[in-house]
Amino acid sequence: MSWTTIVALCLLFGAAGADDTPVPMARDLQADERVSRQRGIPIMLLITRKDCGYCQLLKRAVVRPMIISGEYVDRVLIREVMIDAESTLVDFDGTTVSPFAVANRYNALLTPTVLLVGGDGRVLVDKLVGISNQDMYLWYLDNALTDATRILRSD
Repeated sequence: MSWTTIVALCLLFGAAGADDTPVPMARDLQADERVSRQRGIPIMLLITRKDCGYCQLLKRAVVRPMIISGEYVDRVLIREVMIDAESTLVDFDGTTVSPFAVANRYNALLTPTVLLVGGDGRVLVDKLVGISNQDMYLWYLDNALTDATRILRSD
């Protein structure tokens, strides 16, 4: 399926249906690291806040349709890091940290921010901050994902 088909799904599901599809929360980045290394795919960290309208837009119009399409299952692990959540998660080094601490380490406190990282937590390509052009966002993200995967596999 091409990215133009995914865009069509974004437009279709962005209006209805995609709100019910959960975006997996980051719970254990160390476990995600193992999967990333085994499969040779990057991890997408979607940095959000609870009351961020742009975060909701990005999830509804882009991320959830990516999940629904099934086309990204073998390309990326998608994890949401909600910086104001009252929870903790296991970081790449096995320590327990807050989602805020993870976002802060990446200087990603503006939301939404998308990071594409390798299994070691290293940022592979420039982060995507905000969502200025909903119609083109998936194209930008897909290109970043292709670059991140190439970098990851060349290491």
